[in-house]
Amino acid sequence: MAGRVVLLPRVKEPDRIASALERAGAKVLRAAVTRTVPGETAALEATARRIVAGEAAWLVLTSTRTVEALAPYLHVPVPSALQVAVVGPATARAWTELTGAAPDLVSRGSAAALLKEPVLVGPPPAPSAAKRVLLPASALADPALADGLRQAGWEVEQVSAYTTVTAGACDLPPGLDHSWAAGGVDAVVLTAPSSTRAVLELLGPPPATTRLVTIGATTAAAARELGLPVAAVAPSPTPEGVLRAVIAAMTPDPAIFTTPPSRSTS
Repeated sequence: MAGRVVLLPRVKEPDRIASALERAGAKVLRAAVTRTVPGETAALEATARRIVAGEAAWLVLTSTRTVEALAPYLHVPVPSALQVAVVGPATARAWTELTGAAPDLVSRGSAAALLKEPVLVGPPPAPSAAKRVLLPASALADPALADGLRQAGWEVEQVSAYTTVTAGACDLPPGLDHSWAAGGVDAVVLTAPSSTRAVLELLGPPPATTRLVTIGATTAAAARELGLPVAAVAPSPTPEGVLRAVIAAMTPDPAIFTTPPSRSTS
């Protein structure tokens, strides 16, 4: 990775993915291509009250942004009877830092990976209150998770905790647009469908020499729907998984540089 330029379209501190890429020798360009808009206060307050009251069997959190959106309204401690499922170690850390309690279930893949967990896809308990799942998430969230939980017999209450909009071109680092157009970016790590759309809106289609790496099947599908070629998919948002995917994308071996098959769900 020495000398390679990788665009990471987000700005956060600390950023473990950026650090892993830099330790491997890459030059990482970070750019905030989206901004988060919190959901309606009344909806977030109501969801927080239901969490504290333990009015569900499960609370499902698919991102750190969801935890951040709930944080101003959530009064701890959270009832131990409420089980918490999260996607990814970063979301698990955010939840533990907020509440002091570890999640009951941590999925290492995308949100859809939760549908492979026996406790969530098996028949829910008989009492009606025990069938409820609280699912605060992005207003742009893929409906596959909520639909899958409903098909398994759960009563899913999905709340728009936040939405994501494209940032302004003035928020980009100086010269990034010119470097992108000239092929000065060797790879870009697409972290979510929203950031994928934002990169395309702000920078335009990638040059043929720029490899696209996505985190998760959902982001890969979004990229393909936009007509973008996907060089590699990191199955989970871990620094190690993303680094391996970027290295695979940069490898000239045609057996490695392939576009993964499409998802079976939307």
